[in-house]
Amino acid sequence: NVIGTSRSDYSHVASEMGARFMKLDELERFVVEEDLDVIVLAVSIVSFESTVKDLIPHLQKRIQLKGTNSLPLIVDVASVKEHPRNILLDHLPVECDILATHPMFGPDSARNGWQGQAFVYEKTRVNKILLKEKVAAGIGDENGDGSDDEGASSFFDDKDVCEANVEGMDRMERFLSIWEEEGCNMIPLSCEEHDAYSADSQFITHLVGRI
Repeated sequence: NVIGTSRSDYSHVASEMGARFMKLDELERFVVEEDLDVIVLAVSIVSFESTVKDLIPHLQKRIQLKGTNSLPLIVDVASVKEHPRNILLDHLPVECDILATHPMFGPDSARNGWQGQAFVYEKTRVNKILLKEKVAAGIGDENGDGSDDEGASSFFDDKDVCEANVEGMDRMERFLSIWEEEGCNMIPLSCEEHDAYSADSQFITHLVGRI
């Protein structure tokens, strides 16, 4: 089941898609009462932090009523990654699992389907454990060897956390499989690397467009 909510009324669009729509003033009922497995935050970067803050009291109430194991996976789809990642880590209850994603296509580029379209993702946090994809040499890697001047990273990769929370990792994989099964080119990439690559390409594109 898919449920959408927004400041605007998209009930007719949701109905055509076979989904449900709830008004934004029903946010507490949406977060606390519904049987939510995943919440996808598809909002502008300008309103991202305020949207996350609006969720927090309802997520905390859900914890009180249903326990920490009831919390949904939180997914963002912003086109920049480090800023929303930091907001989610700073504000969400530590029990919330986080998946940072960027489907790098839109209605025009994917009008004929998702086959071959790039889908970038970082598994950010599972079961209170902070994950980080291995740093590619030359990007956020001053020594060019996957380490930094302060020594080894305290982050974990997928293999380190699987035994700790198979259920949380499985939920992430099930969400990612939606895109993979539609033919997307799945690209695991840290938020830091994503933004570094994007700055090199998208900035020039948008700058030239504005000029």
